Amino acid sequence: MNERFEKLIAQSQTGGGTEWISEAELLEFNEYLAQRGFGVSRMEVKRAEGGTVRPNHGYEVTPQPFPGDDDHWMNHFDPVRSAAYVREQVQYAKVDGALFDYKVWAEQP
Repeated sequence: MNERFEKLIAQSQTGGGTEWISEAELLEFNEYLAQRGFGVSRMEVKRAEGGTVRPNHGYEVTPQPFPGDDDHWMNHFDPVRSAAYVREQVQYAKVDGALFDYKVWAEQP
């Protein structure tokens, strides 16, 4: 068992979410969550130290769907889809040259 990630899971189920974590830790934590049947229900982003791109609403995971995102709710109900969606959001930010820290809320569907 990964004590760090178990602590983050406990935090992710509170109103405050996790502490801010790096992109690298997010990607590892994301896989850990999926393996344990959790999905990311919300994810906030903030510019990391050294980052030059400001966050926009396209980099996060929101409780409400973006216009045209008809499959949005399926990402919340399937941990495997949720993990893939988080990876896509991080990749989208990377392509834009963004460097962010992340705060995560997770739940078991």
